Amino acid sequence: MLFEKPKHHHHHRVSEFQAVVLAGYGSSNRLYPISEEDSMPKALLPVGNKPVISYTLDWLEKAGIHDIIVVIQAIGSSPQKLSTYLKNYPGNVHCQVVSVDEDDETADALRAIKDKIDRDFLVVPCDLVTELDPRDLLDAHRVYDPTFSALFYEPGLSESASKDDDLLPYVGIDSTRNALVYKALRSEADDFSMRMSLLNKFSRVRVHTDLQDAHLYIFKRWIIDMLVDKEKITSISKDLIPMLIKCQYQKKLVKREEIEKYSSTYENLLANALSLSTTQSADIGDESFTDDPIHLSFKSPIKSYVHVYRGGFCGRGNTTASYNELNRNATKQGTSITRVPSSAEVAPRTQVGNDSIIGESTKIDERSSVKKSCVGSYCVIGKNVKIINSVIMDHVVIGDNVKIEGCIICKNAHIHEKASLKDCDVVYGYIVQKDSVLKGEKLVDFREAI
Repeated sequence: MLFEKPKHHHHHRVSEFQAVVLAGYGSSNRLYPISEEDSMPKALLPVGNKPVISYTLDWLEKAGIHDIIVVIQAIGSSPQKLSTYLKNYPGNVHCQVVSVDEDDETADALRAIKDKIDRDFLVVPCDLVTELDPRDLLDAHRVYDPTFSALFYEPGLSESASKDDDLLPYVGIDSTRNALVYKALRSEADDFSMRMSLLNKFSRVRVHTDLQDAHLYIFKRWIIDMLVDKEKITSISKDLIPMLIKCQYQKKLVKREEIEKYSSTYENLLANALSLSTTQSADIGDESFTDDPIHLSFKSPIKSYVHVYRGGFCGRGNTTASYNELNRNATKQGTSITRVPSSAEVAPRTQVGNDSIIGESTKIDERSSVKKSCVGSYCVIGKNVKIINSVIMDHVVIGDNVKIEGCIICKNAHIHEKASLKDCDVVYGYIVQKDSVLKGEKLVDFREAI
């Protein structure tokens, strides 16, 4: 007998997880001036000529997650611009945009959308670009079944060495159970200390100083209920994660914060399944967590899982240096992308390197060269122009004999002939005068404060 499989439309399909994408939180000031409200929200900054958030959405779709809430701070016209983009987003995901108060931190944002979250959920920043296969992370999360999972990665050279970045944190991992048991910011002067209770509970801790927090987390649904009651938790990475980490070994903290009350609302699906099994005993799978007979530590209701990703590209565009790095990665040699679309007009004696990309309908005149750069759509570039290691957004006009190196040039900027710019950020609509020689500047129009 043949059974025909019913055809599912994606809006009927309930995915196992929901996703919350944080669009432009906290680091917009580190991207000053390129994500100013007049130019564009951080989520829409181009990486390889596609909005950076499209990489996140694509990654979530690969993970089989179709129900996505995009949270953005209500600054200027950012929510409208983002909604317009997402309405026409070609992927097979359903996004709702929620704008929250400008001063809301990340955990505040989760509280604001508490009624929209009805199952376990991922939190992911809009500027994370990674080659990590999402199924690797989700499968491990299912196996460990922790309260939360966190992703850490080994950053590329420019990210760990960039001058505007802090030192990488101390990350303590119990390698026997892949638990995240310690995380602290590092500063040049700080001494390093750990509690005995941590070492009693987790005797095999390795402390890493070469890992970056991707700020991608998977949480149990009950975490939201807890956040609703605990308004003092404002930031996910600064308040919530450190508290959950400590709850794994601090009995008093678990009691004080009444963690049991929240976690008991969640039935352990694995235990439930095993109790129904005819071949497995219900306590199997838990023997790695039996208490150490010498230190009768308590059994914490909190369990973490940390996924460490090395060997492939992973990065965030939350500083101008790392944003540049995302663009370099997106257009590096060997990537299968259309480098010069048929609508672009590139003069015959102009070179576009095979590590660069040109947008639709862009015109480049004679004897110019583009290396290690992304040039957007509808740009007009004159004769004998050199563009190296730069990001040029849409509708930029560049005059003859201009040299641009290591720059980010925002939409509608105008660079007059013979200007030379090195390591500059040029804001939306800015006009660079003829013959200007500028290095390391942030070029911003001073608008009258209203």
